[in-house]
Amino acid sequence: MADPKSDTKTVTERFRTALDAAKPATGGLPLKDLLVEVTPLLPLLSELPTEKRASGAFESFEFRECFTVLTLVGRRLALLDLTPSTAIQVTRLALQSLDSSNAPGVERFSQHAVAAAMEGFVLGREERVSQVAMGRAASCLKPLRIDRSSFALMISGAHEPAVLSDCVDALGRAMLEADVESAIVDLTQLAEPNRDRATAVFAADEIARMLGGQCVFTGVDQRWRAAATDARIPLDSMQIAPNLVEALEDARKSVDRDAAARTPRWRALLGRLRR
Repeated sequence: MADPKSDTKTVTERFRTALDAAKPATGGLPLKDLLVEVTPLLPLLSELPTEKRASGAFESFEFRECFTVLTLVGRRLALLDLTPSTAIQVTRLALQSLDSSNAPGVERFSQHAVAAAMEGFVLGREERVSQVAMGRAASCLKPLRIDRSSFALMISGAHEPAVLSDCVDALGRAMLEADVESAIVDLTQLAEPNRDRATAVFAADEIARMLGGQCVFTGVDQRWRAAATDARIPLDSMQIAPNLVEALEDARKSVDRDAAARTPRWRALLGRLRR
């Protein structure tokens, strides 16, 4: 009986050779990256006997497991920005790497295998398009300096909590670099409040406090209050204004009060640290 590890190595070598010879259009992606994605599939394919692949009984556990892995591989090929034709070509090269790829009756299995890979490819393409769209939308979410003493973060649309956290961090960096102590975060147009999004956006209060300043929130309706309650965020300790105009007025008043009571020592220390 042949050593399964030896068989797997042979299948891998055949796939590598076929990939080098075919040179599929990868859009600049190195072939070694394709090998990394597809190689884990090869042992599973090689473990399916020829007679099973030719039987057409594709509802058995072995086939379900194989088709599931093929779907995952197809998804990965889509996330690598390959074209559908290249994904089909790579999948067929993997199938042709099997010793029995030309055996009678296995073409039907190959068709099912390619279909499973393309199903995953479609899911991966949708995921990739969504990622690109979210990235483009998030790139526009930048703090705006609205006067000499304040920055504003006005967010619209539905964004993942990680994106909102990045926006809040960018607000803190902008305040530090500009030596500004007041911030306004407007949630009026931010969609789909939930616990994680509330945790992300209301973190602006803590960041402002760490910088010795304050943050005024506006657009905090009942949905955001419910989300904050779910996240155990004490809104009573935060400064909330009914609209953007009043938020700006509150921020200016707070800056004026702080300027009158502040001693310059910590600013001198910060100036020395920045040198």
